[in-house]
Amino acid sequence: MGGSSKNNFDSDTSTGSDFQYYGLEMVEKRKNAKTIIYKTPDRVIPVVFLPGVMGSNLMNKEIDGDSIWRLDSIPSTFVWTTRGPAQRGKLLDPSNTFVDPRGEVQEESMKERRLFGSRKDRGWGEVGYMSYGEFLPWLQKVLNDNDEKQENQQTGNGKLTAREKLENYNLNAEVGETNLTTDEVNTSYKYLFPVHAAGYNWLASNAESATNLSIRIKKIINDYNSRGMKCEKVILVTHSMGGLVARHYSEMLKGNNGDSFVLGIVHGVMPDLGSPMAYKRMKMGEAGTTGLVIGANGAEMTAVLANAPGPLQLLPGVSYGMGWLHIEGKKELVPESNPYTEIYTNRTAWWALREERFISSNIDNPNLINNEWFSYKDIINFKVKSFIEELSGHYHKNTYAFYGNDGEKYPSYAEVFWKDISSEKNSSLDDSKLVDEGVIFYPGDINNQTTRYIGLITKNDGNVYKKFEFMPPKDPGDGTVPLCAAVIHSSNLKSQIGLSIDHEGAYKKFGDVIDSRLFSLRSIIKIAYEVKKTSLAYV
Repeated sequence: MGGSSKNNFDSDTSTGSDFQYYGLEMVEKRKNAKTIIYKTPDRVIPVVFLPGVMGSNLMNKEIDGDSIWRLDSIPSTFVWTTRGPAQRGKLLDPSNTFVDPRGEVQEESMKERRLFGSRKDRGWGEVGYMSYGEFLPWLQKVLNDNDEKQENQQTGNGKLTAREKLENYNLNAEVGETNLTTDEVNTSYKYLFPVHAAGYNWLASNAESATNLSIRIKKIINDYNSRGMKCEKVILVTHSMGGLVARHYSEMLKGNNGDSFVLGIVHGVMPDLGSPMAYKRMKMGEAGTTGLVIGANGAEMTAVLANAPGPLQLLPGVSYGMGWLHIEGKKELVPESNPYTEIYTNRTAWWALREERFISSNIDNPNLINNEWFSYKDIINFKVKSFIEELSGHYHKNTYAFYGNDGEKYPSYAEVFWKDISSEKNSSLDDSKLVDEGVIFYPGDINNQTTRYIGLITKNDGNVYKKFEFMPPKDPGDGTVPLCAAVIHSSNLKSQIGLSIDHEGAYKKFGDVIDSRLFSLRSIIKIAYEVKKTSLAYV
């Protein structure tokens, strides 16, 4: 990496990708000879990674700080397969949990530690190794490959670094498709990009997590400045729900210097408008190995999610649109105008979000049931609705984003359908009573149960039983967030690309390095070019 003993890059007289500087002893003869002096930059732009929901390791302060959610490996999650609803609700209580920094981390080199501190100190142990353990080292390497670039220049081997390769690589982004320029790449090599991770309590409100992020970012910047490394702003890279935390910090907490400390944000598979998958999980849990860990049925899921504002803030808000919940036999749209009252806090409809039979309190004690219900309703009204609606439409001025758009590999729920599969369909049903007076019956809590047996009132006040099935997803997306909720429409959007990627594995490597990584790298370098507008610019 080029620099001068006087001022890193102030004397840059290079052409192309070479940084060449005149040695002081040759000032008078510089037409005939020149010396190349390489120096590590002392100006820092930290890249802070925010994981998705369930992507941060958690510990419980009531059980002596024991780890309760550590995503180091698949075996490390098996303990959850033996925990029922009541135990899950107790252990995963937002008021008693906080981030556990002791997760697995790939050890750093001595040079990396000397420059930036250990990876543990930079928060890498706070996020799930299963999801991010290979991505974070890759990002750290490609953003700080100054030695590789220097060796290529000195040996003339013709090799290019990852950043240099992106000068000739078209990603086919539908918005803002521009290759990296030589000037952008060269400017990036005048700075260091230490990678940090910022885990957060994903059970708590994302607004609370954003406040904690504000404190964290100020500390990161101050720590580098105290070490004599010039640092002014950070770049945020997010996964899924981490994007909501980042946006709330940068846009809603501007009084806490949110926007002023952020140079730009790269969002990966962010549920911008929420996702009906949050409804599906609350009603019936999750299928497969994932379900055994996070909740295989409605009872297990409800025990945790009904008291956790963070996951509930992934529900579709008003901007998602109306009519995304379909019940065969019901003529009205659901929701018609307000998903919070019509679905999320509707206590009588069998298809409403929270089923009263999953309330973990004593079912024979009406007072306890009411208390738990009204506590849940307060969470929806004062933490979920306010967060979703206030954040809607707000994005950082330098926003880059990628999303999943494959309906064949990763079908998603843009709309959800309850199909009447009763052996006999009775036209005498009163549709309004189907909504208001249906009572759910079916034996036990079958894992990922997609059927409901409903006891309904007929027009003549008789009784009839019907069977409804929750239909599988069929819309394009990433398996969790549908295309319609992932695409950002904003004048602050600089670039956006749709990819065939799985939601959870959006940053993982499958075969060759996937385009989500290359898009993120290119976006980071383009955001970093904005540093020319700050006091960290070279003049």
